[in-house]
Amino acid sequence: MSFEEAKQILQMEDNGTSLYDHLSQVLLKVITEKPGDAVTSFENLSIGVKGEKVTLPPAPDSSAEASGPVLDWSTKTAALFVKPDEAPEGVPGPDLMADAGMYEWAGVSFGKTETYRLYLSIKKFCETLDAGYQAVKFWGKVTSRDGDYYVCYGKTPENPEDMDATKMEGTEGANKYTYFVTKGVSSPWVALPNVTMAQIVTAGKIRRLLTGSLDAAVPSYPPFPGNEANLLRAMIAQITADCAIAPSGTFEADDEGLIEPVKNDDGDVDPPKKECEELLSKDAWQHYELRLNTLGRCTKLPEPEDADDYEPPEGDEVPEPLGACGEEEGTDEWSMRPCPGGAGQTAGSYAKAVSLTWPGAYAVAGGKSFVNVYVGNGLKYSNVTYTPPLPAGIGKEWSVPEEEADAEVEPGTFPLEGKDVIADPTPPAEEEDE
Repeated sequence: MSFEEAKQILQMEDNGTSLYDHLSQVLLKVITEKPGDAVTSFENLSIGVKGEKVTLPPAPDSSAEASGPVLDWSTKTAALFVKPDEAPEGVPGPDLMADAGMYEWAGVSFGKTETYRLYLSIKKFCETLDAGYQAVKFWGKVTSRDGDYYVCYGKTPENPEDMDATKMEGTEGANKYTYFVTKGVSSPWVALPNVTMAQIVTAGKIRRLLTGSLDAAVPSYPPFPGNEANLLRAMIAQITADCAIAPSGTFEADDEGLIEPVKNDDGDVDPPKKECEELLSKDAWQHYELRLNTLGRCTKLPEPEDADDYEPPEGDEVPEPLGACGEEEGTDEWSMRPCPGGAGQTAGSYAKAVSLTWPGAYAVAGGKSFVNVYVGNGLKYSNVTYTPPLPAGIGKEWSVPEEEADAEVEPGTFPLEGKDVIADPTPPAEEEDE
């Protein structure tokens, strides 16, 4: 038998270990520890080497569990990159890649890869919309406890047929836009329901983080009239009304009072060019969406047709449209900063407006361009610990007026409450004659 053949026999593995490797480790231990009597202690050294080797059970194969969701995500995301054979219809989408550069000056970035996937997702979604939505714009992202909501919006084509104007505004007010949300770029876009006055008012009285499920209930006090989809829509309505701002002169009111972009003589949108230094003043910015009043409306309540002496409820006053950001006396809702600032500031720098009322709301403008974006949890800033409002007082017990207490009740009329009379409910039966 040759040396190579003998070595191969010694290298045959048994339970992951060969005799050749074991002898090598024992001899190495003899050389390093140098025992006094190596021949006598050889067996003990061999046992020690065997005890030092720990055989771990094989790791479970987790790839099978992970491959399913990963493959599903990859398949849906890959569909976004497929170029259609024919030019699709639908409505125009946002130029998100260009807007993302301005978002970054405000400190908002989803990452270039995620932004491009989000752009493709919105573009695919726009191809499925009716032309009545006119155009779709990106609104922002609202965080939740289980994933986040990306939000985009388009103009509401028409009012719902069963709309009650005393409880909900139409396209002239808080439901001017229809908002769509998705939990991820590979997930479908879902339209949020129209918002009501009661939902807006109640959402302003509660503070609740979103769960990430549009169908989730909203336990709160005061009770919220709807589920999480309605709460998210009410949050968006409040943030849009307070934080949709643009450089002054970008929008104007037409003859009917509708706010439209400024156009030139040819009918093309032509906003004025603004320098960074000018935009650092709050008076250089204007609200281009209607503000909400305390009733949760952008417009006044319609007067009843059969009410001659109608008096509007308290809080029905509506803020003037296109108001400047600096006209609110005693408030400090915005902070204006140059981008870049300091030594890097130039005439071509951008200016960003940071909302101090709604953390996460930003506006960035420079030249003839401006963008608005929101990334936050949907909660308004508060410097005090939130405490739910106290329940309403208990009503008094009804009592009979004194002038009606002794009045006789005519037959056929509703009887008044009389005095308590003590009587045996089970009188004794009459005795029969024998």
